Amino acid sequence: MIGLKWTVAENAAWCDLVWPGQFRPRAWTSRTRTPAYYPDAVTLTPDATAADILPFVDGSAGCSVKDSFANLDLPGFSVLFEATWIACGPGVPEPGWRRVAGHGFPADDSVAVLSRGPALVVAHRGDRVVGLSNFSGPAQAWPGAVAAASAYPDVPVAGYEHGDALRIALDHGAEPLGPLRVWVR
Repeated sequence: MIGLKWTVAENAAWCDLVWPGQFRPRAWTSRTRTPAYYPDAVTLTPDATAADILPFVDGSAGCSVKDSFANLDLPGFSVLFEATWIACGPGVPEPGWRRVAGHGFPADDSVAVLSRGPALVVAHRGDRVVGLSNFSGPAQAWPGAVAAASAYPDVPVAGYEHGDALRIALDHGAEPLGPLRVWVR
């Protein structure tokens, strides 16, 4: 089973690759506002508190915090959405998935943007897990996307989803690892 600790660490590393911030003992934070759809902070441990985050981010309107363990109390913030960390795979290999360039994601050896027809997925290799993110496409493409994200052999695949995307992932064999929340001011 994939450990939640490694899944959270990979996700924070992904955020840091997109927008460099600072790793602290209990959270990754960015003093400047991150791009759309990326948090200004990610908790790294279940015991992280508002004091581990708020002094190190631009806390003005629009500030967002990924509460990786769904247990923060953030005064002045509201929950944007709740999601579930998931362990995936290995997926069902499908021919036709290929690496594509660009799409606004970082050009880095640890990143693979993969596409097959209308489906797209981003794989980011962390220390002990490949993070699966930005899946788009029809539900039946999910197993192939997971298999394609396994472009880094012998490393398990994980990520998080919510809403219909979570239902699709669970319907195709993903296992829940734990809850998370994204807060916004």
